[in-house]
Amino acid sequence: GAIQGPEEFVEGVTIGVKALVGGAVGGIAGAASRITGTMAKGVAAITMDEEFQQKRREAMNRQPTGLKEGLARGGKGLVSGFVSGITGIVTKPIKGAQKEGAVGFFKGFGKGLVGAIARPTGGIIDMASSTFQGIKRAAGTSQDVVSLRPPRFIHEDGVIRPYKEREGIGSQMLLKIENGRFAKYRYFAHAKVNDSDFFMITKRGIFFVTKGTFGQLTCEWQYLFEEFTKDPKIVGERRLRIEAKERVKSVFHAKEFGKIINFKTPEIAEWVLNKLQNARDGLPKF
Repeated sequence: GAIQGPEEFVEGVTIGVKALVGGAVGGIAGAASRITGTMAKGVAAITMDEEFQQKRREAMNRQPTGLKEGLARGGKGLVSGFVSGITGIVTKPIKGAQKEGAVGFFKGFGKGLVGAIARPTGGIIDMASSTFQGIKRAAGTSQDVVSLRPPRFIHEDGVIRPYKEREGIGSQMLLKIENGRFAKYRYFAHAKVNDSDFFMITKRGIFFVTKGTFGQLTCEWQYLFEEFTKDPKIVGERRLRIEAKERVKSVFHAKEFGKIINFKTPEIAEWVLNKLQNARDGLPKF
C-alpha cells in the first residue's frame, strides 16, 4: 500500500490488522470447535446407534458460512438431540422386539435409555462446536464462492434440458428432508402449500413436507402411489383430495384413510393434480 500511495497505505494497514485479529480469533475458535467436536463424537458413540452417528457426521461435515448459520445449526442439533433421545425410548424397544423378540425388546430399552441421556448431551456439545465453527468463519477474511442457483436437475433419460429453477430447488429439497432419509426417491415436482409447508411428488409417491424454525425439513406424512384407493381429485376448487389405504400410524392404532391439501389458488391445485397424474402414468405396467 505504501508503494502505491498514502490512501493505499492506510487501507493496507486496515486489512493487515483485520487479518491479524481475525486469524487469532478464528484460530482459538477453530481449536475449541475441534475439541468440542471430538467430545461430541465420543458421546455419540455411546448411543451404539450407527444411523444416528452417520446423520451426525453428515451434519457436522457441512461447515457453516458464518456465525448466524452456526448458531442456527447448533440449535437445530440441540432440538434434534432431545427429540430423538425421547422418541428412542419408545422406538428402540419396538424395533428390538421385531428383530429378536423379548431379548431384543430389553436390549432396545437399554439403548433407548442410554440414548435419552447421550443424545441431548451430544446435542449440547455439538451446539457449542457449531457455534465455534461459525465464529471461525465469521472471523476469517476470505470470501467463499457461493452458488447463484441450485444444481440442474437431470431427468432419468439423461437428456440435458433448459434449466428450470423450480426443478433444481425441488430436487435439492428432496435430498435434505430429514438429513437425506428420502434421497432414494426420484424427484418429479413440488408446490408450495403455505409459508412453511410443501407438497412433493416423486416417481413413487407423495410427501407433505414442513420447514422448521431452524430450516430443517420434515416429512409429516407420505403415501406411495400403490396405496391410493381412488384417483386424486379437486374438491372445493382449490383442495386436493387423496384417498389411500388404511394405515396404522402408532402404537395407539390411529388410522389414516387419506388427506386433503388446501392450496392457495385453484390454478396451483390443478397444476399439482396434472403433475400427479403424469407421475402415476409413468409407473411401469405389469
